[in-house]
Amino acid sequence: MADLLNLHEGRPQFRPAGSEGQRYLTERGVPDVLHPVLVAATGQQCGELSNAQAEDIRRRFDAATPSPTARAATLLSWLGRLPIPAEALWGEGVLVRQLLAGLTLPDIAAAAAGTRTGHVALRVLNLIMHSGDDGTLATAIGPTLRQLFPPPAASDTALWTTN
Repeated sequence: MADLLNLHEGRPQFRPAGSEGQRYLTERGVPDVLHPVLVAATGQQCGELSNAQAEDIRRRFDAATPSPTARAATLLSWLGRLPIPAEALWGEGVLVRQLLAGLTLPDIAAAAAGTRTGHVALRVLNLIMHSGDDGTLATAIGPTLRQLFPPPAASDTALWTTN
């Protein structure tokens, strides 16, 4: 999936701070309301924010995006656009997962079902692997995965069963 989405990290390994890092925030779909706070920090520093700093970011985002399902969709998409492994696992990804932790499973599942992109599906798969799933999240991304990885045509299947 990371290959399909071209998410392997290059250089810099983490998003830079300042004006050089601004374009990364835009490309990753980071909500505009968070740009002034996040542009001051590198991607690595975002993964090291204190609980109070992360809570301030949560309050800003919640105020700008009242719908929890819309917040979940934005966060999953943002997380899904982070290069792996460093930025997604240790950089901004830490912050995004902290923000996601404040949302309910039904809101995350509704966002995943309604936002049918590979980036969202990849991060939902990651959530499933690290937190478990009762089938709710897997069901939500099923159509997206079938779209990205369609089953082989009947004629292709016949080749495998007759040889």
